[in-house]
Amino acid sequence: MIVILYNEPCKAMAQSAQNVLSEAFRHNVRIEIAQSSTVDVWQGEAEWNDLLIVLFDENLFPARVDAFINNFKATRRDAAMILPVSVNPLHCVPPGALSEYKALPYDRETCTPEGQLVRRVGAMQGLMLQGRNTKVFISYRASDGTQIASQIETHIRTLGYKPWRDEARELDGYTSILPGEPVQQEIEAALSEASLVLVIDTPESGSSRWIRAEIDAADAMLIPILPVVFRTESDMKKGPRLRTLLNLQRWVDMPFASAPLQTVLSSDELNVITHQIETYLCDIFIRKCRVPFLVENCFRGAGYDWTTLDRALSMFKSSRVKDRRFRLTVHSHCSAFSEIYSPALDKFRVFLGSQPYANHALYIYDGDLLSFEDIELYGDDFVTVLHHQELSALLASNFVGVGI
Repeated sequence: MIVILYNEPCKAMAQSAQNVLSEAFRHNVRIEIAQSSTVDVWQGEAEWNDLLIVLFDENLFPARVDAFINNFKATRRDAAMILPVSVNPLHCVPPGALSEYKALPYDRETCTPEGQLVRRVGAMQGLMLQGRNTKVFISYRASDGTQIASQIETHIRTLGYKPWRDEARELDGYTSILPGEPVQQEIEAALSEASLVLVIDTPESGSSRWIRAEIDAADAMLIPILPVVFRTESDMKKGPRLRTLLNLQRWVDMPFASAPLQTVLSSDELNVITHQIETYLCDIFIRKCRVPFLVENCFRGAGYDWTTLDRALSMFKSSRVKDRRFRLTVHSHCSAFSEIYSPALDKFRVFLGSQPYANHALYIYDGDLLSFEDIELYGDDFVTVLHHQELSALLASNFVGVGI
């Protein structure tokens, strides 16, 4: 649940924020507003997606608000998500129990469907939706990425995120992966609480076995990956140095004038990286809300039931009884990635191996509608790859149109 806390002068802004967020997230998240003069306790049990948004201006909050905020933080500990929003540009420092947080400034463009409030809330909710512990896992090469990683970690922490940066595993180009060491298990344990992997793609990162292993593990766990690519302006190559990341078709370019690599990032550069992190996480959150919502409606409209097999991985099952002897069962994966992302398709195939047999398996993608020729290489004899816009026609044909 999201609660928007406000002083009386900010009531109209709180109502506007409630409406914009509800529409952006397809009413998948309960959003309430609460006036500071009457707030007492959080309504209901603590949930995984609880977020407290506090609109503040020059007016002081009553003492009960600090008690409410402190109780919210105490009952959720590290998982507490709080977003102060300053509605007066002359009063930007959050009051009382919120003073440790950096406020989001509110202006005319902030509370719009494409505005920063939707993006920031979507990013925070997107981290929680992964079913992990809200952490941004920062992957980097020690020899040329430590200072950059440290600055990004510090910056996003002040915005209320929970970054996690491991001490470098590689020094001076030599790997510390030893023969017989359970590398995969160690990396997966480190990633188990991560909801986004931020890869610091510096000139020496491409030769890091640890970064490659972390990327492979993240792909297997369907954790979104965002490369931040540092290249000099004279470097004519584009995109991540690690070829597997090119499939994402999404990265942050950070050009520098000349070698040696600049390691002190300006506030503008840190804001660019933060903007891309939030945009990516918000896109994923909206897609995870929207696509299963549309797909479920298609199945139910065609007479199927709808069961969630794995919420974090967006794996679902639908069944329809055609007659006394025959039940039609479909396994579906609603991808949170734009278009077709091969690691997500591979994960769906692995997941199918752990499930009872179904008549059909659908990998359902979002983004641009691709031609059959474009997706021909992705499907096989059992997994059908299709856009969610094609699902209604497929169900109406009783799967006669599969592969056509």
